[in-house]
Amino acid sequence: IYGENRGGYTQVLRKHFGANVFIRYKAPPRRTCRNIQGGGWRKVRHVPAGYQWHPATDRLRGTQSYGRRGGDDEWSVKFHKSRYNEFLFATGDCKKWLIAPKYSVVQGWYNNHYRQITKSSWRNRPYLARWYRRSGSKEDPWISIRNHGYSTRRGMVLYGGNRIKVHTQALRSNDGADVYIRYKKPRVKDCSRVDGGGWQLVRHVPPGYCWHKARDQLSGHAAYGIPGTQTSLHPFSVRFAHKKFNEFMFATGDCKKWLIAPRTSVIGWYSNGRRDVLKSSISSGPHKIRWYRRQRQAHDPLIGLRDYHSAVRTADILYASNRIGGSLTRSLRAHYGANVYIRNKVAALACQKLDGGRWIQVRHVPAGLTWHPAKDFLRGTAVYGKKSKSITAPAWSVRFDRKQVKEFLFASGDCTKWLIAPSKSVYGWYKGKRRYVKKSSVSGRAYKARWYRRKGQWTDPWITTRDFEKVKVGKGNILYAGGGIAAGTTVVQHHSGADVYVRY
Repeated sequence: IYGENRGGYTQVLRKHFGANVFIRYKAPPRRTCRNIQGGGWRKVRHVPAGYQWHPATDRLRGTQSYGRRGGDDEWSVKFHKSRYNEFLFATGDCKKWLIAPKYSVVQGWYNNHYRQITKSSWRNRPYLARWYRRSGSKEDPWISIRNHGYSTRRGMVLYGGNRIKVHTQALRSNDGADVYIRYKKPRVKDCSRVDGGGWQLVRHVPPGYCWHKARDQLSGHAAYGIPGTQTSLHPFSVRFAHKKFNEFMFATGDCKKWLIAPRTSVIGWYSNGRRDVLKSSISSGPHKIRWYRRQRQAHDPLIGLRDYHSAVRTADILYASNRIGGSLTRSLRAHYGANVYIRNKVAALACQKLDGGRWIQVRHVPAGLTWHPAKDFLRGTAVYGKKSKSITAPAWSVRFDRKQVKEFLFASGDCTKWLIAPSKSVYGWYKGKRRYVKKSSVSGRAYKARWYRRKGQWTDPWITTRDFEKVKVGKGNILYAGGGIAAGTTVVQHHSGADVYVRY
């Protein structure tokens, strides 16, 4: 079917109307990158095989548009207003690729600094690589599968801009390069339900390399951004200085790390001071942690799950501000950012409705390591503190007329443990004698339990749901003790303190 120089063998020519020669360019089959690691990717930028990188000079902000979308020539669409949290950089044949968080690529300037990679064609787990994104270099960022210097020699550079004509080995050998974006919804626990709920989200910072924008030292005056959710892609803060609340919760975006602290513990001036924490993701009872909140230090308070310097080492910092960065931000990047919640926790109303209600609260001790300060043997003469409905209020007691009291209700602060007893059962002197209990959280019927109320023992009476001698202290069967004793405090520690009610 083909010959030259007017040679013979022309039978095909005579029978088939001569002969022709055609040429064409057949593009190699393209692998699709859209299904990499769960898919959902949208291509936003393309450069064909060749000796120069993307024309874009927007440092991957997504503000430039050129070319025909989907064509074989270079093109880009605007994506700066799109909702996304991940980049995928890939060669045209999809043999080389990497996935990185949005903040790792476009947050801040960096010069041969380590940036986060979620996974890549080289390694199927998170790791770090040195990249460049300099304010004065239009070809930046340089995005590569491994450290920039190593990648330039191994054809592992996946992004460059400004039509620069260096480090193009991957472009020439792997059919060009593309940029994709997607929004990957985090799978997280609802933090607003922690410890019974009632929380209001008032401040949020997304994952990245800097902390909250606020400079108000948690006074609640800073307001910025559009209020969103615990995993919003943008930072925000709402004013809460005017709100009535008594507890803070500081938590990571995925709610794997959190702590609850009284408002009074967070506010105030302290430098490496031991502050009260009610409970946390690593401790179910009250404890103290060293934090910082210093005057004229705009990035304070510095709040962590552990003592500050230990928390820095273990990536357990839960709050900082004024955009401070460095090693303090590791928890942000690993746990979808961080949040601040507030709530006003009041005494459990369930207790006031027990057995027909009409109960009057007369004594309270908050969560902690000691019992009621009172030394009046429950005569009703001890008066201290300021009466409050708040479950986290400091210890308080008001005077009551013991002669008019018909029944006592002893209860944990969360009202999960309680007992009702007539006043004649509570009063009198006794040592391990059986006293009448009308009903309790362990029995709906009347029964008797052995208690103590001894002369000269300022910690008495010891009121328990079971016989005092048989009480398993760690099980939380003790509901009353006085004198501020630091023993048998399981209920106080783990059930939001303890309260005394009377009914006339």
